[in-house]
Amino acid sequence: MSDEWGAGPRSEWRPSGTALVGRERVPLFFGQHPHSRQDNNAYVEMNGEAVGFSGFRVLIDVRITSRNYLKTSGLSGDEVRSAVAAVILADGEPVYEIVRRKVEDALVDLRDLLIRLSEHASGWLLKDERDRLVGRKVYYREVPAVIERLIVDQGCVMIRTESGQPFPPPVYAEPGDDEAESTIKDDVLSPHIWWFRG
Repeated sequence: MSDEWGAGPRSEWRPSGTALVGRERVPLFFGQHPHSRQDNNAYVEMNGEAVGFSGFRVLIDVRITSRNYLKTSGLSGDEVRSAVAAVILADGEPVYEIVRRKVEDALVDLRDLLIRLSEHASGWLLKDERDRLVGRKVYYREVPAVIERLIVDQGCVMIRTESGQPFPPPVYAEPGDDEAESTIKDDVLSPHIWWFRG
């Protein structure tokens, strides 16, 4: 191999993550030189060797199911309605779910969600990043808070105030709403979570 191609000396390989190849999770790293004419210098280590990598960093799949169900109501009468459940899977694990009335609406929303999740500060699509979220300090509606646990398949986090005191009511709360809670469940993409707390 010429000096212009290859991963470089093994002593300089520094894993920057992992990738699934078949059913095996292998270290992913960046080499000194591109392994192809596409200026791609990503490699995986397989059987002690550097193998050029131009695959998916995270395997993303989508599962969509549709159904009809009977909605009963004493006020408006019974009606058969449609429902579509769409699940995003990252490396085979369900990480986000949406429910819509039409398949085409789910497809449109899934595209936006995939882009937002792939760029999100939480690193939600990467299992290693999700595993580090519990205990992470964040702000929730400007209140110092901590991620307490994850509800991964729903794309949700449980957040508690750092002080243990209840969160102040949101500005849109009606007088008399007694929802003073010190732990709240919210979507990982919620605009109320500020992820960049030191």
